[in-house]
Amino acid sequence: MQERANAQMPRRNNTDSKALTAKKSNNVKKAGTKSPAVKRASSMRAVRAPQVVTVKKQNKSPFPWAAVLVTAIFTCLFLFMMMNYAQVDSYRSELADLNDKTVTMQKNYDELKAAYTNKYDPGEIVDYAMENFGMVPVETMDYTVITIEQPDKTELHNYDDGEEGGFGFLLNGLGEVLDEFLDN
Repeated sequence: MQERANAQMPRRNNTDSKALTAKKSNNVKKAGTKSPAVKRASSMRAVRAPQVVTVKKQNKSPFPWAAVLVTAIFTCLFLFMMMNYAQVDSYRSELADLNDKTVTMQKNYDELKAAYTNKYDPGEIVDYAMENFGMVPVETMDYTVITIEQPDKTELHNYDDGEEGGFGFLLNGLGEVLDEFLDN
């Protein structure tokens, strides 16, 4: 009876730290009684009695949803950060292009300003007038000032030819025919 109680007690295996329960098998008999099978195979002796070992089922750990969620959040944050870096890089390249354009426009402005300044330079105007129009400087010209005491007047005379096909209409048509003839 003592052996049966010891056999049902949990044992510690030195190689494995798990608790094992050992049960004695029903078909193993005590070594003191001799069965007919043992008499025949007396030269063979069991070194140790067979034992049935039952191992408790280990509890499975739950799926690590928190780790998956944290990994997904960090992945999304990383992708968002990379997208922002790409956007900043495109803004920087656009800014560099605009700076180049600004420098080019500033050079063009300086050239146009110099041309504008030279255009209204009195020396340039005098040279242009002398070369293109044959004008002479005032110092070399002998001039006389004529003053008119009364302001000039213009008078407008309206002639009424009467009907639309009158003498003025005829002269106007004749003038246009002569003008076209002389131009060709």
